[in-house]
Amino acid sequence: MKSKSKASAKSKGGRGGAKTARGGTAAAKPKDDLRRQERRASQRAVPASNGEAGQLAAAASAAKDFARKVAGEDKIRYVQAFQAAYNIAAGAIGEEGEERSAVPKVLRGVVPLASQTFYTDTDFVANAAQMIEDTNRIVGGVATNEFPDCVAVGSLSGWCCTGTLVARNVVVTAGHCRGGCSSRVFIGTNVALPGEIINVASAVRHPQYGQGGKHNDLTVLILERDVTSVSPRKIATSAMVNNVTSVRVVGYGNTDPESTTGYGIRRMVDVPVASASCSTAQAQAKYGCDIGLELVAGKPLLNKDSCNGDSGGPIYVKSGSYWYVAGATSRATKNSTRPCGDGGIYVRLDKYAAWIRSVPGGHWS
Repeated sequence: MKSKSKASAKSKGGRGGAKTARGGTAAAKPKDDLRRQERRASQRAVPASNGEAGQLAAAASAAKDFARKVAGEDKIRYVQAFQAAYNIAAGAIGEEGEERSAVPKVLRGVVPLASQTFYTDTDFVANAAQMIEDTNRIVGGVATNEFPDCVAVGSLSGWCCTGTLVARNVVVTAGHCRGGCSSRVFIGTNVALPGEIINVASAVRHPQYGQGGKHNDLTVLILERDVTSVSPRKIATSAMVNNVTSVRVVGYGNTDPESTTGYGIRRMVDVPVASASCSTAQAQAKYGCDIGLELVAGKPLLNKDSCNGDSGGPIYVKSGSYWYVAGATSRATKNSTRPCGDGGIYVRLDKYAAWIRSVPGGHWS
């Protein structure tokens, strides 16, 4: 993850190679988007480093102080100010005492203008402002031992995507990961360390992948044997997803905005939702998502986002005390300028649950 991740793969491991068809006209040309992602899914993978949650929390606190002072009651300005301040404070980590002083020194009360794609969305602004107030939610991109059902997906020679164990021998990942990155899965927190590796018996891509103006960017992996060390994750219901304001993104992907480094460690980050179901033509035009089938989240908040190598990886929503898997990482939003950090599109699994269960060979009971 860019503090999150999407897809990358070469022979050393990667983010899954493909969360990104950033840029382009996603809604109009899904096949082009998916081809770009397929290429990425067979390319990258570099070891990643760990982050310090305590230092990031201090940076977040400093950023909130600055944002409150300069934004007043203006929510859009508050979210923009927080983003700019946090990025500066987080960049100063390691320089004793500099996290807090770096913000006013660099910004001098001026809030840089950010991309308006998300900030013109009232739902996103409200959800982002709400998240900022919970420091535990805004500190993201940290390595995690949680969500062991989130697995790395790879070729026989490397790791390149991410997936979710949803039944004893069934992993859901991105459609664009099939082929170059769909031969085996890794269960563990770091692909550079010992873990459990299981080969894939069959990889079934959605039959309408890239067809009819839709992406349908899902692949179901049937493993050679059941997983006994990890419990499968339950799929969220439509009711759980429809009104969600933020999601937790987990994956093994790259960690920098240009998606060049960091693949291999399972990380998580919480990001605000811009559109839970891409329910309007306006949302489709703005983000490049498929109406009724995908969720849009991320970007402006802290530059936290899924990234290459996170492709196919889970987004979770919480209901009660349990985290349900709500979607699979697909690609960047339309008109994104970087591989990571400008917002992501996620395939809603509740919309494809019947098809996922119909794939031959799955052990669901």
